[in-house]
Amino acid sequence: MSNFTRLFWQEWHSIFRNKTIRMVLLVVPVLYFTLFGFLYSEKKVMEIPTVLVDADQTELSRELHRAFEADQTFHISEIVGTEAEAMRLIDEGKAYVGVIIPANLEKDVKAGREAEVLTIIDGSNMMISNTSVRAANTVIKSVSAGVTLKKLEARGDWGEEGKTLFTGIDYRYRVLYNPAFSYLSFMVFGLGGTVLQQVLFLGVALSVTRQKEEGTWLGLLSQNGFAVLAAGKLLPYLLVATFNLVLTFTLLLKGFGVPYYGNPAHVLLIGTAFNIAVLAIGFAISFFSKDQLQATQIAMLIAVPSFMLSGFTWPFMSMPDGIAAIGQSLPLTYFLHAVREILSKGHGLSFIAHDFAVLGFMTLLGLFAAYLAYLSQAKKRTDLRVHESTSV
Repeated sequence: MSNFTRLFWQEWHSIFRNKTIRMVLLVVPVLYFTLFGFLYSEKKVMEIPTVLVDADQTELSRELHRAFEADQTFHISEIVGTEAEAMRLIDEGKAYVGVIIPANLEKDVKAGREAEVLTIIDGSNMMISNTSVRAANTVIKSVSAGVTLKKLEARGDWGEEGKTLFTGIDYRYRVLYNPAFSYLSFMVFGLGGTVLQQVLFLGVALSVTRQKEEGTWLGLLSQNGFAVLAAGKLLPYLLVATFNLVLTFTLLLKGFGVPYYGNPAHVLLIGTAFNIAVLAIGFAISFFSKDQLQATQIAMLIAVPSFMLSGFTWPFMSMPDGIAAIGQSLPLTYFLHAVREILSKGHGLSFIAHDFAVLGFMTLLGLFAAYLAYLSQAKKRTDLRVHESTSV
């Protein structure tokens, strides 16, 4: 048997003997693609919360209202009286699209004067904005075509004379926060947060398991309480993570000139809360993992799909409930939402209070899980000492 053949079969058998490697190579890809298949099972963005302003209150405006309700893309969640009210709801994130039907729309159409319907669209999520622009245009043009056909039929103008008849309603849209549909303004914040999370998860997840493999972990447990252990272990990673956060967003905002409208100092605050939550979860993973390979596997299992499940690109409204629940249990979801609120929309801290609260809860949950593991492992260390002294 040649050296190549012997090495090949040794490695082949080792893949199937090692449970962790077998999971990484054979189970994780199937798990991810099953997850992503369910994630996009709706196939398109639907039921986008939409606010309607009907200043015309005529049969034509009611027909437009019915047309938007009938289209699966939109969900008329509120009807308000003014454009300012619609803008407020969009700014607060309670709606993503505003349909503004102006006064005298039906009169202008009947008189052959210029008539138009305006849609105001939240452009901070390009999947929503692109879908909304196309779908709203289709809805309005369909209603407009119906109006034109009715007028032609009533007048009998089906020949050359009919071509001069006013063709109905024009469609106009205004995109907020990202009017140029720039992928640079949209994608880089999400990708930046994803990289920061992945690096931090891996670093802290290996912090305890490294010492487990070196055989020094139980000794460290006996010498330090949990608070000292957590602070001493996590603070160095927090300092490095803060440096990476500042460097990353300085590079994006100043180096690449990505436009922003809020206070970057607020990104530092929410970024610190995010880093601490990731550290707490990674610390718990490290406690429960038996070695570095297992810790890496668990950390990657969480970190890799986080961006897809965060609602940053594919909105939660178009996810199955189970997949949305997974996405809403990940720290990256709340960090990216806060970054978009601050930098893309120019909002202050009051708009991200919920993100702070959830990240704080995740931190407590991670530290509590790590503390339970600490108590269990410290007890094992004590029992081992008692057994050794009894044996002697």
